[in-house]
Amino acid sequence: AVSALKLPMMLVGIQCGVTLGILIPAYKTIKLGSWSDKLRWFPVSVLFVGMLATSMIAYQFCTLGTVVVIRMVSPLLGLLVEASFNRAKFIASPHTFGSLGVIMTGVVLYAVFQKGIGAEVLGIVFMLANMFIATGERLAQRYLMAENPVDISDTGLMLYNNAVCMAFMPLLMMGFNEWGSLSNFNSVTPAGWGFIVWSCLCGACISYTAFRAQRRISATSFLVVVNMNKFVVVAYGIVFLGESYQPLAGVGTALALLGGAYYSWDRSNLKNRNKPPVIAEAEATEENEPFISKDPVAKAEPVKST
Repeated sequence: AVSALKLPMMLVGIQCGVTLGILIPAYKTIKLGSWSDKLRWFPVSVLFVGMLATSMIAYQFCTLGTVVVIRMVSPLLGLLVEASFNRAKFIASPHTFGSLGVIMTGVVLYAVFQKGIGAEVLGIVFMLANMFIATGERLAQRYLMAENPVDISDTGLMLYNNAVCMAFMPLLMMGFNEWGSLSNFNSVTPAGWGFIVWSCLCGACISYTAFRAQRRISATSFLVVVNMNKFVVVAYGIVFLGESYQPLAGVGTALALLGGAYYSWDRSNLKNRNKPPVIAEAEATEENEPFISKDPVAKAEPVKST
């Protein structure tokens, strides 16, 4: 979609607008809480804007394979944050460090041997910035949904985040000089419009599942889905976008993906090992919850860490 339109900030604004439109039929489930709740959540919304903007720019300059491989470094960043700020609850095992070693080996192989990666430096810089912003956004979101929760429903959080994002987009478009390139719309092909529409629908789904997925499915199921998604993304880039890999770079990509799956398996095992049986049994029944609650606030339990 971003390759078709070549206006990343405009595309983010369009996606947020479509998400707000999709929320209209679910208006009865929207609760925005008090002004205090809105002020407390506002920094999370700003980080949400930064996360979307940096991600979109990275996609403009990087191949899908590069984006996936670079993002595999995020568990290391998350582990460092957890070890630094939450030492009392920090848990690791030999498998933890082994999986991170596999990931880093794969990332290094990809960086050294992938042909043409030098032309993606700008995108990689934005991808690294995206990882830091996303880590901050998740930490803040975790705090305001689990430890000191705001009285805002999931659909209310969607409305708030996307409304703030739309408010920022005109300024970001000015910063990236997109207002002078609106004629790009005239050159978008029918296939390009298809990708744009599809990205809008996917964006709305992602916006909602970011708040609901971990409540609806078990932690193990969530980790399996996340890692299978990365394999699918790389396969899509190869089959449909014609992305190619040097042999050792391909090995590096595979190692990074397998290391990520290994890391997810380890963290899930550690969490279940240290969890009381009653809580573990309760989490196993989460998949029976309705996807959109009729009483969104009463049903909105804190997000569980994975």
